[in-house]
Amino acid sequence: MPTDVDTLMTAWQDAWFTKNGRAIAEMMTDDYIYVAPNGAVLDRATILGVVNDPTYALAGGTHTETVVSMLGEAAAMVRRRWQGSGTYRGQAFVEDHRCLTICDRSSGRWRIRYEQCSAVT
Repeated sequence: MPTDVDTLMTAWQDAWFTKNGRAIAEMMTDDYIYVAPNGAVLDRATILGVVNDPTYALAGGTHTETVVSMLGEAAAMVRRRWQGSGTYRGQAFVEDHRCLTICDRSSGRWRIRYEQCSAVT
């Protein structure tokens, strides 16, 4: 049976595929951080800039191997594998990452606070 965290993660993926920056912004905490596979630390504004960039588009992809671990009533950790492709600033990309997402319900609804992805080589 899907949990509220599963629902959040599905909505998050759907918003990225449809380039729905408003929905993504609503699903992030104000202090959201993304650590990219190259070690770069990107804040909320930078990530919203990517999704709203007209050159950014996902061509396909999926999350698999998803495991949700509740860390209490207001925190959860999600492990998953992302395999996808797209374009950004005229460059095609193909990604295969293992990702860790921390979800937070301290504001009364589930939102994403932190993500870190590592390349699968």
